[in-house]
Amino acid sequence: MIEVECGDARCDRTISRNDIMIDRRTLLGAALGACALIGLPAAQAAELPYDDKGDPFKFILDLNNAVLDRIRGDKSLKSGDIEAVRKLVDGLIMPAVDFRMMTRMTVGPKWRSATDEQRKALEEGFELLLMRVYSGALANVTDQRVELRPTRSKAIRDEMVIRTLMKGSGTAQPVGLDYRIYRAKEKTWKIVDVNIEGIWMVENYRSQFASILNQEGVDGLIRQFKEKGESLAASMKSPGAKE
Repeated sequence: MIEVECGDARCDRTISRNDIMIDRRTLLGAALGACALIGLPAAQAAELPYDDKGDPFKFILDLNNAVLDRIRGDKSLKSGDIEAVRKLVDGLIMPAVDFRMMTRMTVGPKWRSATDEQRKALEEGFELLLMRVYSGALANVTDQRVELRPTRSKAIRDEMVIRTLMKGSGTAQPVGLDYRIYRAKEKTWKIVDVNIEGIWMVENYRSQFASILNQEGVDGLIRQFKEKGESLAASMKSPGAKE
């Protein structure tokens, strides 16, 4: 069973720390909207509000704050409308993410033996799961901003971890967000993992998926993705829930 949370509603089982949704969901909804979220086949935007070939620190900062600004200005995003979320991700987030690598790292060794068709299904299933999990939390975005955390060195390398904090004007404690990035062949920066308060998303989901893969194989995980997506969609359409 894949354990998930959809907005403020619990789906199937109580989510734990290992499910990366820490109880400070006011900031966390915004945090994961920014990048870990999701993966759709990226349609290149005409002009992105960040430079993915320049300073990697500014790239992460500009990406996060552009996503927060977009959410604040769009009621359909704040309501968790899945098509609005899909457009945000497709146009703004996914050009900055190597989602195939993220999925491959999450699935682990079973990825190597998966067929092309299975790999495509894994990517699509994982992206929809993440989108459904986090879209309900976007209503909590208010005045949050992301800033860089102090670092000893700002040396630029081909593989880096960029450390940030998400802050708001309320009483909630800032949330630590770290981004694992690398410089791709086309010299653009790509995000491959996100750490929220000490929990790396890829490692967390890999541990959840491992038992399914060992017991039911790749097709079993694909089936779980489909069933979970349908369950989350139904729960968000139930009375009092929004999609």
